[in-house]
Amino acid sequence: MTSLRIVGLALLLASLAVLGEESAGEILPRQFQAVDRGLLWLAKNQAPDGSWGARGPLEGYRMAMTGLTGLAFLSAGHVPERGPFGMRLERAIRFILKNQQNDGLITTPNDNQSMYGHGFAMTFLAEAYGMDLSSDLSGKIRECLVKAVKLTDRAQSSWGGWYYSPNSSTDEGSVTITQVQALRACANVGIPVPPKTMRNALQYIQKSQNADGGVRYTARSPGGSSVALSAAGAELLLMAGQYESKETKRIVEYLKLNLNPDASQGYHDMYTNFYGTQAMIQIGGPAWEKYYRPLRRRLLNSQSSDGSWSGDIGTTYSTAIAVMILSSPYTYLPIFQK
Repeated sequence: MTSLRIVGLALLLASLAVLGEESAGEILPRQFQAVDRGLLWLAKNQAPDGSWGARGPLEGYRMAMTGLTGLAFLSAGHVPERGPFGMRLERAIRFILKNQQNDGLITTPNDNQSMYGHGFAMTFLAEAYGMDLSSDLSGKIRECLVKAVKLTDRAQSSWGGWYYSPNSSTDEGSVTITQVQALRACANVGIPVPPKTMRNALQYIQKSQNADGGVRYTARSPGGSSVALSAAGAELLLMAGQYESKETKRIVEYLKLNLNPDASQGYHDMYTNFYGTQAMIQIGGPAWEKYYRPLRRRLLNSQSSDGSWSGDIGTTYSTAIAVMILSSPYTYLPIFQK
């Protein structure tokens, strides 16, 4: 058992001693068990090459699914190369490394929305790189990330955002958010990231903000605010330390009014609550309590008997996201730390 898992068990035991209403910060026994069951399902469904696929309406997207699933294991305190899932995480890392192109793009064949996979793979590798890995694997990850950051930098549009493929010369919110989080993860572990790239990207999120405080699909044209993109945009602004900016205050108020943890957000339910959890854990206080407790209850009640969750893009995606939401109080990943 790794030291992180021991800490997790200690937190669990501490939570059992708390009387009264369950707080969002507590790790409930059922919650702890649900995370482990979800990870067991993911482990059983890893492909021999170390990847994961969508297993749903959008079968494929192997790079995006592999990055997200890897993050799910890390969020629960598991590490590459050791522990019960260490070899599976190492295989996932080596799959990603093997599929980096000469120009730095991390992708798999026939993926026409490659920047999603590129971003999620970068984030996973950066989080893994910050752990105590063997010098061989650590060196290969660093080399991959340096090239990947350069690709992301070159692919940034004149407006400061990104689109589905690196040579699009245009932009939209969801891909931009993926790249910003990946760049931030890289910077956190000492991978060089051009400050101008990050500055322009954060300005892109601000330029996408509507009068109601929410974020629309793209900064280039008008449109209604998206709760999903607003949750992601709020997380990025807070992660960048812009707690007191007028843009952050407006987007936080928008989320408090529009982010409903009790009801499904439709096709983007898991996506919305993945970033919603990241944003609300940063906001903290009563807003975090009000949001997380019903969301946790809904996820615990919707887990399948085999340990998976269904919906959205597919079972792999939904299970990985649900695991990360439920393990967010563990705060092992920087994205879930204030």
